Amino acid sequence: MKKVLHITNWYPNEWNLFEGVFVKEQFKLFSQSFETKLINIQVRDGKSFFRFKHVKYSEDEEAYFLLTKIRSSKIRELFSSLLLIFVLLKSGYRKYDLLHFHIAYPLLVFYNIWKKIIRIPIVISEHWSAYHYNFYLTESTEKLKRVKGIFKQNIPIITVSKALLSDIEKFSNTQQHQSVIIPNVIDSEYFRYKESENRSNKIVFLMVNVWRKIKNPFPIFDALSNINSEIGDFELRIGGYGELMEEMKQYVISKKLENKIKFLGKLEKEEIAIQLSGAHAYLFSSDYETFSVACAQALSCGCPLIGPPLPAILEYAQPDKDILLVSENDEKEWQETITRFMMNISKFKRSHIAKEASRKFSSENIQTLYETFIDKTIYKND
Repeated sequence: MKKVLHITNWYPNEWNLFEGVFVKEQFKLFSQSFETKLINIQVRDGKSFFRFKHVKYSEDEEAYFLLTKIRSSKIRELFSSLLLIFVLLKSGYRKYDLLHFHIAYPLLVFYNIWKKIIRIPIVISEHWSAYHYNFYLTESTEKLKRVKGIFKQNIPIITVSKALLSDIEKFSNTQQHQSVIIPNVIDSEYFRYKESENRSNKIVFLMVNVWRKIKNPFPIFDALSNINSEIGDFELRIGGYGELMEEMKQYVISKKLENKIKFLGKLEKEEIAIQLSGAHAYLFSSDYETFSVACAQALSCGCPLIGPPLPAILEYAQPDKDILLVSENDEKEWQETITRFMMNISKFKRSHIAKEASRKFSSENIQTLYETFIDKTIYKND
């Protein structure tokens, strides 16, 4: 059995239990096919110049943190690489057949140097939306050049969508010849269709997110304030947390929607699944997504989607079958689309939606894709 060392810059930790949960799911699935270990390596903000911390999560998962008050991106990249080399040496990297990096930046900034010493094949799994936005940097920024350099070294790459792969190729101006699309796995223990669902007579909409400006829920709030009550009684439930949350709550109050919009706070996996089973539709209003685990979870529960035509989501959601598209992310279009949904709820067959989603996001399907990519691409010359 091949031995794979997973190295990630995102992972649930003491500062944020929800950070990189999709990486944890990916590692769990990968472990079913390969002998694995995962190490989380991070340089994080701290109050001192340099403080080191090691945490062991389980026999197969651990973390090394370097906490520093230094904010220079170049110095922090160097710290990340030095910490990475230390961890590789300490872990006995030579016993592994493959190094699997979840998120390329910043751990692989200096790969062109250390690859000459540590001669083990590597692969990247990428999830980050930053490539779509050019890392929010101008072209002349030195950091941008360093990030782009990672993808000019012909490293095999796994992305969760064609949209993300396209973003990376456009960002780096380099075609990724060794690449594969493998969607996120959705945990069927929680996210599945339940025959005995008891939904309210009230039409329930659900949104769950880490709320940032890119998620932009305000056109939905505006639309709901204008929905004709004669069409039906409804409620929007909002789960999650984030920097936008307080502004969202104040906006709901200003629109006098407190009796229509309920905030649920942070939700665990099981709680999200329960809410999805009770919801009539899942709403999303993002400006961009690389995949959207939340939308895939909704479909796995048989809950149809309502939202803008984002390419990554349209890779797995079919218009008018399991998603109702909002042509423009504005108040008028949201109002018309939500109204149309409320008048045609019965056309969406939840059991059919869930069955198709289960096929796409099942652990068996994703596991096979991983095994095929590793065997045919990474070890094709064995």
